[in-house]
Amino acid sequence: MPSEPQSTLQQLEGRRFSFYPAIRGIEHNEWTLGEATWSEVQVRNAATGGDFWLPRRELGDVSSSDSPVLILGLRRELAFKAGGIYPHRRVVTQMPATPATRSDAPEPGEPGPEPQRALSVADARIVQLLALAVAIALVASAAIFLGLAGRLHNPIERWLREDTSTADQRYIGLGASDSYFQVVSKLDPPAAEQWISAEEDEIQFQALHYPERSYIVILMGGTRATMRYLGTLHGPSRQVLDSAQLDRGGDTGPLMRNLPDF
Repeated sequence: MPSEPQSTLQQLEGRRFSFYPAIRGIEHNEWTLGEATWSEVQVRNAATGGDFWLPRRELGDVSSSDSPVLILGLRRELAFKAGGIYPHRRVVTQMPATPATRSDAPEPGEPGPEPQRALSVADARIVQLLALAVAIALVASAAIFLGLAGRLHNPIERWLREDTSTADQRYIGLGASDSYFQVVSKLDPPAAEQWISAEEDEIQFQALHYPERSYIVILMGGTRATMRYLGTLHGPSRQVLDSAQLDRGGDTGPLMRNLPDF
């Protein structure tokens, strides 16, 4: 399995950084780089001094700037448990099904239903052949339908596809260095503003709502006074419409797809 480029680790040497998304179960999200092998990387928590080993495949991109904080992306959400760091799995509790009561059970003293006559070998063979013929007919019909739909540019997919059109695409002109005031100057003041992170969080996220244009502009920063353009979401569906390009390559797409719920 391919590992991240060696330059990623070189960017982290001697510097403090934060994981995004933060590792669940560890309160302080500030780390330094320790030793590294071909398959694992050691990280040390700056507050507790605890050392942990992470597989290289879990590491993503490094942010292009450490102002206000250097960010190392994770390819999936991790959690601290049993003294180590493992992939976080969301537990879904399924309610036990309530056993159905039979309403056709005979009352005490009443005769039960008459036993049905077992099918003969010939009858069973006829039933099997009929079932096979129906299955073949259904498969052939489905193949013909899919072929026609493909030649017609799949109209069903076009009908079911969610509309992500917007009134304009002025957000395409925004970049990762644009501040709150530069964004508002280019797009006009939003209809509403919303902080989608708690004030005490180390990474702040802000949403600028433009409902008449059907999109939401997202800003990110280490403090609420240093917000920068992160990307744009389609308002109704919350699909990512635009991600800011990073100076060292890549974009903010992973961050946009893992925003806090709002």
